[in-house]
This record gives sequence, structure tokens and C-alpha cells, in this order.
Amino acid sequence: MKRLQFSIYYLQELNYRLAYAAFGTTLLFITSYTYKQSLIFFLLPKGLSHFVTTGLTEIFFTYLQLCTILTIGFSVGIVLTQVYLFLRPGLYAYEAKAYLNILAGAICFYVCLYTFIFPVLIQVLWKLFTTYSQNFTPINLTFEPRLNDYLEHLKQLNKILSISFPCILVLNLVQRYTNKQMWIRYRGIAYLVAFTIAAFMTPPDILSQILVGLPLIIFYEVQITFWALYKGYKEQLLIRQPIKPHKNTHGKNEKS
Repeated sequence: MKRLQFSIYYLQELNYRLAYAAFGTTLLFITSYTYKQSLIFFLLPKGLSHFVTTGLTEIFFTYLQLCTILTIGFSVGIVLTQVYLFLRPGLYAYEAKAYLNILAGAICFYVCLYTFIFPVLIQVLWKLFTTYSQNFTPINLTFEPRLNDYLEHLKQLNKILSISFPCILVLNLVQRYTNKQMWIRYRGIAYLVAFTIAAFMTPPDILSQILVGLPLIIFYEVQITFWALYKGYKEQLLIRQPIKPHKNTHGKNEKS
């Protein structure tokens, strides 16, 4: 009887958590669609005053796609929070603390990423690639950006940034059970795995795979470098620590 009562209680709790996640996701989509033009203006680089559209429904579906991407991105945090609240009574204290630290770190990481780094990357990439259209002198070339194409490039950049935190988390987890020599020995396999992941996440073209696979390789190399620097720092701390006399030897010296 008690098992049946507990099962009914957990099913009700699960329904509540799913309802909260669905309500939060719907509210995020309605809010993002209400301020869709402001979001487009926020994502515009400096110096761009207009877009070109060639389809009758292109603007509508572009707005819909933008709001869907933003809603999915922010709803992940809501879903993970509800999962934590649902699993918290059945977790050990160290498990709940580890999950909460990962969740808080992920939220802070992505908030800082999309608040500070993402707008700066948009400006840098825009200035870098628009210089080619301005310096093209053989013929009169006029650059007219399309709204849908611009959003596709932002989606590719978003893929690169969104997988950064899971990659760092997985590398730190693997680092606990391996050593530096193994990472260096199997570096080629890690490169192959990075481009395999990029092939599944991007369209079938080489440029998109390089744009996603190259940051994964950079994360791998940065992790190796940070690992070596951290171990060297710990060794220096051990060398600089003063040697304390042992209590037993000190007592023997006094008796003698």
C-alpha cells in the first residue's frame, strides 16, 4: 500500500514538473515572438541598415525560426532545473551538490557567453568578411545581405558556442581517470572524433565541419596545456612549503 502511495506521489510530482517546464517554454516563446524585431535589432552588426528578402513568407518563417532557437536554448535551463528539483529528494548530499554546481556553472557560463562574447564575435566576423566585398575591385559588386542567410550563419556560430560547455565538462571528467601521456598519445584519435561530431552536427560541407571541429580541437589542446601548467604549479607549491619536524622524532630528541 505504501509503495502504491509513493508511486502516485512521484507521478503527480513528475506531472507538476513537466507542466512547469511546458508553461515556462511556452511563456518564453510568446515573449520572444512579441519582441522579435528587437531581437533582430540586437543581433544586427554595426553598419548594417537593411536586409534583402526574396520570398513572400521568408520574414515570417525567419522570425519563427529565431524565436524557436531562442526558446529551445533558454528552455534547456528550465528543464534541467525541474529535473534537479524532481531528483533532489532521492539523491545523496554530494550528488545533489555536484548536480547543483554543474547547473549553476552552466547557467552562468551561457549567460556570460551570450551577453558578452556572442555580440563581440558577431561584430568581428562581420568586419572580417565584409572587407572582401568592399575591396573587390575588378567589377562593381554590391553586397545585399539576406535575412535568412544571416540567420543561418548565426545558427552555425551558435552551434560552436553551445557545445563548448559540454566539451569542457566531458574533458574534465575524462581527465580524472586518465593521464597527460595518454592524451598526447591518442591526440590523432581525438581529432578524428572532433570532426566526426562536427559531421553529425553540420550540413555536408567542409567549411561547416571545420568551423565546428576546429574549436573542439582547440578545447582539447587548451585542456592539455592547462593540465601541464596546473601540475607544474602544484609541484612548485610542494617544493616551496617548509618541512615540519615530525612529532615522534622531536620527542625522541628531547629524551636523548
